[in-house]
Amino acid sequence: MKYKLCLCVLAVAAIAAGCSTTLPPYHYLENWLIREDPVRPFTTHADLIYLQNDLYVDMQNLTLMNHHAKEAVGNGKFTGLARVFSPLVATQEDIEDALDWYFSHYHGKECPVVFIGEGEGGRLLKAYENAHAKLLAKQGLVASFYTDSAEEGFVTDAMVRDIKNSVLRYRYLKQWGREMPDGMLEE
Repeated sequence: MKYKLCLCVLAVAAIAAGCSTTLPPYHYLENWLIREDPVRPFTTHADLIYLQNDLYVDMQNLTLMNHHAKEAVGNGKFTGLARVFSPLVATQEDIEDALDWYFSHYHGKECPVVFIGEGEGGRLLKAYENAHAKLLAKQGLVASFYTDSAEEGFVTDAMVRDIKNSVLRYRYLKQWGREMPDGMLEE
């Protein structure tokens, strides 16, 4: 009898917990400017977290204010190099929530990560990087790039080359347990 009563109480508690549980905001696609497939294609070598200059002050009624992120991906600069993730954020807490969601649901073990931030989004992303330096080192942060404003041409061919080289160094170190010899990087 006690056993059946415990099972009934446990079942009611599980149902009540399930009913009261809400999904975090970054579970929903509309809270991302860009959120790529959770399964990393064989052809990509890293994940890129991109925070744009414009922030979203009303998280209940998000509006797309900046298409620069899609343009950076659309012109092919990161095609074949990285999956791009660009959460819509307004505060430091939003960045914490978005990146917690990313690292829990999208980040693959041994996959290097690159941060790119512009303007206010960049300042918030840099603050996150500074606050979580040890965790990000374990998660594979290999490079970060920031600018004060959303300058046209911020994502340059030189930046893409630096990202490729950072990813190569990271992968070589993980595979071989030592630094990459000189002359193996793209110049």
